[in-house]
Amino acid sequence: MGISALSSITRRQCMLLLLLVCLPLTAPAEELAGPQQVVQRISDQLQQILQNNQERMREDPAFVYQLANEVLVPHVDFVHVSSLVLGKHWRRATAEQKQAFSEQFQRLLVRTYSTAFKEFQGWEISYTPLRMNDGDSDVAVHTLINRTGAPPVAVVYRMHIQDGDWKAYDVKIEGISLVTNYRSSFAREVRRSGMSGLIERITELNDSRIKRVAGKS
Repeated sequence: MGISALSSITRRQCMLLLLLVCLPLTAPAEELAGPQQVVQRISDQLQQILQNNQERMREDPAFVYQLANEVLVPHVDFVHVSSLVLGKHWRRATAEQKQAFSEQFQRLLVRTYSTAFKEFQGWEISYTPLRMNDGDSDVAVHTLINRTGAPPVAVVYRMHIQDGDWKAYDVKIEGISLVTNYRSSFAREVRRSGMSGLIERITELNDSRIKRVAGKS
């Protein structure tokens, strides 16, 4: 399975991840724990933007990408995500390769996330109790995404404290991890063409998406 094919698989995961931070939550903000309050704050911000820019979102693909980049990126620890998806290959990479991979992987994820903004409708999110003790810096936020006429979808949102803030580094949809999906695909690419080849392949994929977006603008 190539990187392009994997992107189509994780698009559903990214859509549900966006739903997690885009839609109203069932619990009042004062009843939410710290990481859940971060989700609520992002939700409020995105709800306002989406409600005020529906027409622009339909007509301007570049704006959708800009929205995902500006609102979501500050709340995702892309360096940690990068280290997880590469595993042993991250430890063996040079500092320059780590930086280049993190930048391109962020571009890949953000552009995948941005495709979901037009697809969230008719969803509600509820929380299951959060298992969190004082001083915990890594938690799993368990949620259910409810859709009209469909069974609830279980989503686990992994978050940890980074630079004093709660940030996401993985999402599991019905037990399937976004990080795990990318890890297997990237490992095959590294074995085939090395770290430099993987970075080049992701860069090509990102650049091709930019051209497609430009062509639609």
